[in-house]
Amino acid sequence: MAHQRGTSDVPVGLACLADRATTERALTALQSVTDADISDLLALAADLTGVEVAALAVADVDAFHYPVTVGTDPFTTPYAEALCRRAQGVPGLFEVPDTTLDPHLRDSPLVTGEVAAVRFYASAPLTTAAGQEVGRFCLFSTSPRRLDDEQRRVLATLAVAANRILELRLRRLAPTQPPTADVVAVAAQISHDLQSPLATLTMSLGMLEGGGLDTVTQASVLAMASRSVERMRGMVEATLRLHDLAHEPPRHEVVDLRSLVEQLVSDEADQWERCGGSVDVGALPAALGDPAQVTLVLQNLLQNARKFARPGHPPQVTVRATRESDLVRVTVRDDGVGIAPERHARVFDLFARAGDAQGHGIGLATVARIVHAHGGRCGVEDLPPGAGAGLWFELPGA
Repeated sequence: MAHQRGTSDVPVGLACLADRATTERALTALQSVTDADISDLLALAADLTGVEVAALAVADVDAFHYPVTVGTDPFTTPYAEALCRRAQGVPGLFEVPDTTLDPHLRDSPLVTGEVAAVRFYASAPLTTAAGQEVGRFCLFSTSPRRLDDEQRRVLATLAVAANRILELRLRRLAPTQPPTADVVAVAAQISHDLQSPLATLTMSLGMLEGGGLDTVTQASVLAMASRSVERMRGMVEATLRLHDLAHEPPRHEVVDLRSLVEQLVSDEADQWERCGGSVDVGALPAALGDPAQVTLVLQNLLQNARKFARPGHPPQVTVRATRESDLVRVTVRDDGVGIAPERHARVFDLFARAGDAQGHGIGLATVARIVHAHGGRCGVEDLPPGAGAGLWFELPGA
């Protein structure tokens, strides 16, 4: 088994499960939308792992519902008989190589042949933006098997893609106000930006479904598809995060800025090592703010400094702070390509981008939204040409 089991009928290491209202909305979202995007993901998962059936599962009090399926018609299974009950709450991949050897599953009518003869089961969780499990991305087979590492990556990647589609559908069902011009602009820009990775993903899936690829080529195409899914996930998550900030007034606590920067650099140490860059952190005074939101500000500024390094030149970044009256001004400077003076006024605007740099044009807009919600300001330093860029923000001093 891929995960440790306890002696009860519930797996060890439970994640938080969604409430009934959320699972009902998820079921409605999956049953009421007729497009084939999730079905296509399930079909690809079945093809690449060799199983006969793939399905999305959503649980309520009495049953597991499978409203989107490939290889069989949508179905519902009583909770006590469902194979998914063994996986519910497991935060990662859950795999049962042979259901007849699992004491909790071998007597299920889905295993014994009374309803079906499932011998293999695997699933990955589907979660809400709040981290609550709302369902499972499932694979079923009539023969025992074990997924190899590549197949596990396939299942994880496709489950993430299905999760993002479901999350967007859930948000569509949530009560909303009439869209503002800003919301319409966001929707239009994201729709445009998703076209490129979506086209790459579509091409990759077509090549994989067509078959005839050798192992090396198949791995390369799968990696390309995974990168497209990750890029789309990044766009969606960044946009949803920006939206959520408008509904999350910041807390005002004492924030140790230096500790936050050092933790962020440590968390992304592998990325700094890959680019050969470094971060020099000076003495940073404490400030007042929402720790999670201030962390997001610093993370976006550090990532921005790394992203805009000069080609072939490892980024050298400094983080400094000064006190100005009752405010703390934090400046993140780099020695990269810099920002043209005519762009200074718009660099924190939504979807503002520089040249061909990778990104969604959302990170610095997120910085501005958080800083302004704290009553502060943000801006760009005037530096000589070739001196890199310096982005600053202000927070109330502690």
